[in-house]
Amino acid sequence: MAQLENETCVPAELQQKLPRRIRLAAAGILYLVTNVLVSTAIVTFIILAGSLTPKDIKDRNDLQREGSVTFTNDVRIGGKGSATVFYTFTYNGKSYSGKAYLPREYSKKVLSYSKAGNFPVTFLPGDPTINHPYDWRGVGSFPSFLYLLILLIIVQWSALIRFLLPDLRLARNGLVAVGRVTNCSDGGIGGIYLKYEFRDADGLPMNGRGEHPVRQETGAQICVLYLPEDSGHSRPYPLSFFRAAK
Repeated sequence: MAQLENETCVPAELQQKLPRRIRLAAAGILYLVTNVLVSTAIVTFIILAGSLTPKDIKDRNDLQREGSVTFTNDVRIGGKGSATVFYTFTYNGKSYSGKAYLPREYSKKVLSYSKAGNFPVTFLPGDPTINHPYDWRGVGSFPSFLYLLILLIIVQWSALIRFLLPDLRLARNGLVAVGRVTNCSDGGIGGIYLKYEFRDADGLPMNGRGEHPVRQETGAQICVLYLPEDSGHSRPYPLSFFRAAK
């Protein structure tokens, strides 16, 4: 490590050989645990909402073993996102109705059925209230809005990785410099926000800004980490989400 202008503000854990051993800071643990809990809750909801209940499974099995098929033209598509098919059919002079989630690949087919009057429905002769569209009788119901929740999980973790990655790179591979505070202000979420200046390993003057756990006076010296390949990418140490392990 190159000799620093003043090493009094450089923690001992930063003086280890690169790449450093690192650990999550308290804020990093909080963010990670929160995302795990939120994702777990969403996944649990998706499983419960998208899975067949024991009764659904029994009815589907009964329909496959004992079901009869009839045809109707009383069919329409509706529901949120046009993801549900509603239909009515007649058996032994009585009218029965049913509804089911509509797989996207069947949507055009259902519309053609409604015009031709040959929408196939499978039902139990002993209990016609147990029925289902014949074409996708073995397909589990999966409402389209659940795909949005899956997308939400992907976006959530992508944002978290993008949020944590800068601190991770700096904690592992950042070079150490002593910076001088040029401005100290309150951050947007109650933290302390510093602006500072420092010189990189080539002696070039650089400016930076970032959160810091302790309020600093203008002109105070602070420890700064910056990437050797990009001196403009820097943060005051200690970092918000990762720390060098002692």
